[in-house]
Amino acid sequence: MARYSSDTRSLQPGDTFVAVRGERTDGHAYLAEAVARGAAALIVENGAAISGVPAGVEVLRVPDTVVYLGELARQRLAELRPVVVAVTGSMGKTTTKNAIATVAAQAFPVLATKGNLNTLLGVAQTVLNELHATGQVLVAEMGAYQPGDLAQICEYIRPAISVVTNVRPVHLERMGSIENVALAKGEIVDALPENGTFCLNADDPRVAAMAARCRGRVLSYGTAAGAEISPALIRVPIPLLGAYQVYTALAAYSVGRCLGLSDAAINAGLAQLRPEKGRLKSLPGQNSSRLIDDTYNASRDSMLAALEVLAGQPGARRYAVLGDMLELGSVERAAHREVVARALQVARPWAGGVVLVGPRLAAAAAELGARPLAVFANSKEAGAAQAAGQLLQPQPGDLILIKGSEGMRMERLTEQLVAPEVDRARELPRQDVSWKQI
Repeated sequence: MARYSSDTRSLQPGDTFVAVRGERTDGHAYLAEAVARGAAALIVENGAAISGVPAGVEVLRVPDTVVYLGELARQRLAELRPVVVAVTGSMGKTTTKNAIATVAAQAFPVLATKGNLNTLLGVAQTVLNELHATGQVLVAEMGAYQPGDLAQICEYIRPAISVVTNVRPVHLERMGSIENVALAKGEIVDALPENGTFCLNADDPRVAAMAARCRGRVLSYGTAAGAEISPALIRVPIPLLGAYQVYTALAAYSVGRCLGLSDAAINAGLAQLRPEKGRLKSLPGQNSSRLIDDTYNASRDSMLAALEVLAGQPGARRYAVLGDMLELGSVERAAHREVVARALQVARPWAGGVVLVGPRLAAAAAELGARPLAVFANSKEAGAAQAAGQLLQPQPGDLILIKGSEGMRMERLTEQLVAPEVDRARELPRQDVSWKQI
């Protein structure tokens, strides 16, 4: 069965290469490279200039390559009829998706989208490349970067169960306001059929308000009075850092209930949860120190949550090494000031310290008159991560939080400070070839 790839860096011989026009690159510019790497076929958009393609390589022209894959995915789903669980939210999408998959796996074969493949292109590729049997549960993370994104995905990947983790002020440069974020996230609820179920975070008022948009059943979870799925049902320790991870477990518990699992089976799944790469993952550091790697991405709320985790963990010295938060729009200045102020409270100079990377955090520190351990104002400065690593010189018992938005590439610092025996490819985010070339 044909496999579909939109990235020549990870394309395997025999794959069908899908040329996608993106914001930064145009896949049509890589057709020759795809052929050289062994692509058996090319899917291109009408009007694209093509030359030098060998006779043995099939070329299919379509109006929109992403929509074409979506149509193929819709056909596969109609044929195999998995139970589709759609997950979105401002924070915790991936961790929640994987928790749901772990719980569902106690009773069903499960397929979950990997990494950040949360667009129509990514979800469709997952379906086409990995869904080959009936009787499965498909857990699909879905990202919304502008209004209409989730509606488009759900047009092709129709959920039977939808989960919204929370609504927070993220991607405001694109969304404009938190109200627009809520409207966009709610598209995953609009897509449910009358026999579908919306698993609702009752503690988030903007998520709770989405109940009015649901044509099917609503199942609430949280600590609020009246929530159907409450922490009292969880009878195992949650092996994840952060008190807020109770919401991860409650969301997974809710989906388990929808799938008909027993309380014992759900709890058995929760006991098996493991932290994801770059998401509050505790790792051994150099010289018997310990790292909290939270470098996958960052927003105001996730930064403050990570700092609370740092504050609650034992450590001879506590360090916070933070990179700028991106795409915050109108709240950018206030959010960076708030994060710097809290970081200086948690990681005090006489028992650790704060290292800031990026112009936004540098400006916030200057406005506050703060004196962190070090500031690397130019985030593109060559060797900034290496310099920060040399500055820290971890000692036994040190605890170091490393966090920043994806574009800051703070995982490069984790790579330097992690203990030599740690398998970086397995434990850290953005270690594959495609990321290393950026």
